[in-house]
Amino acid sequence: MDDASPRSRASSGSHGNEKPRVLVVPYPAQGHMLPLLDLVALLAARGLALTVAVTPGNIPLLAPLLASCPPSSVATVTLPFPSSASELLPAGCGENTKDLPGHLFRPFMAALAALREPLLAWCKAQRHRVTAVVSDMFTGWTQPLAAELSVPHVTFSSSGAHYLAVSHSLWRCLPRRRCLDDADEVVSFPDVPGSPSFPWHHLSWLFRMYAAGDEVSDAIRQFFLWNLESSCFVANSFMAIEAAYVERPLPDLMEKKVFAVGPLSDAVGRCTDRGGKPAVAPASMAAWLDAFGDGSVLYVSFGTQQALSPEQAALLADALARSSVPFVWAARSGTAVPEGFEAATAPRGVVIRGWAPQVEILRHRAVGWFLTHCGWNSVLEAVASGVAMLTWPMSADQFTNAWLLAETGVAVAVAEGADAMPDAGQMAKAIASAIGNGGTSARERAVELGRRTAAAVAEGGSSYRDLEELVRILAQ
Repeated sequence: MDDASPRSRASSGSHGNEKPRVLVVPYPAQGHMLPLLDLVALLAARGLALTVAVTPGNIPLLAPLLASCPPSSVATVTLPFPSSASELLPAGCGENTKDLPGHLFRPFMAALAALREPLLAWCKAQRHRVTAVVSDMFTGWTQPLAAELSVPHVTFSSSGAHYLAVSHSLWRCLPRRRCLDDADEVVSFPDVPGSPSFPWHHLSWLFRMYAAGDEVSDAIRQFFLWNLESSCFVANSFMAIEAAYVERPLPDLMEKKVFAVGPLSDAVGRCTDRGGKPAVAPASMAAWLDAFGDGSVLYVSFGTQQALSPEQAALLADALARSSVPFVWAARSGTAVPEGFEAATAPRGVVIRGWAPQVEILRHRAVGWFLTHCGWNSVLEAVASGVAMLTWPMSADQFTNAWLLAETGVAVAVAEGADAMPDAGQMAKAIASAIGNGGTSARERAVELGRRTAAAVAEGGSSYRDLEELVRILAQ
């Protein structure tokens, strides 16, 4: 086998091809890969054999999965990162979005489509055939691969069913602005349940940058159109928060089933983060939180890819100082926390630089609210913990996620936009009100939603039943 050929590996040795397998194709971004790998673990635990396709730089992310799954149930096929990517990407740019600057995300997404032919060749060379293809919604180029193999194709959304519906409606209908200078121009979605409307600048940046005739733009649109030809869809969500979008998710495609099988981290029993070694030990953080009353602490985090500017960090620090509320601020590495802030707030505040044990923090009884950018994984972790949210969406699916949370009644908006500079005094009042009596009703709804989340993934719950039905389809 030469270096340009895909390499196969079973999780426990040489038995990776003993029975027909489901091919799984993740999108190499941690927020996409980790939920899909949780799904793989659940499918493997129910007797399916699966092969996960990755490039060499993403193999480390599979290590926990391979270590925890039943022997020989999960194999990998390692595909060389496409050499043709050099036409769209600079050399040595990395194989996962965590290694990329934002302006390379779109060409990176398009470049991965070059993996289709070597992956198809690998499938055809296997002694035991691939019986289905499950792929991320950003890798829609796998749908014609599945069609050539005459097997079902399943599109996986690491986000919710609402975002699945809105994003695919965008790419299908291609709405355009009447006034190119008006970022607030409203775009309506009459074909999506509830007929939501969003200002132009809240739409996915992948779509807003679309230009007909541009190679990258047209490739990305085609990926989403191919998704619409899938046999069914799987969303990392659950009925209690998204029933309308699960039951009638996509325009003109009511016959296409959406399986809501989340929150996947809860379904798989993963109660800890998988982002690396935390900057503070969970036990130390729990001991600090133990000193505070139930629901009295605010947790603050904007994820691993959303950086606050120095001005925004100063504004947030000012708001936290004025609020007089106990807090834990997980500040992304490089965040310019103002000098003297930590000393001034030390009795009631902690700043964590680097990776925080977010799941453990959110599940502590003292944490009642979460100031968040509304990334879907963070949203699900908060919902599963029964924690209400103060929302500051900045990009991608975060605006539609914030809208959904407001509709559900478990969130209050404090800002929006990656460049927003909200008033520190107003933010401080919103924080103080949330932790105080003003946030009681939202917190009560969040606690109840947390109970319903646990019920969804428990045996007999809605997510459990959808997972069992998905297994039956994939096992045929």
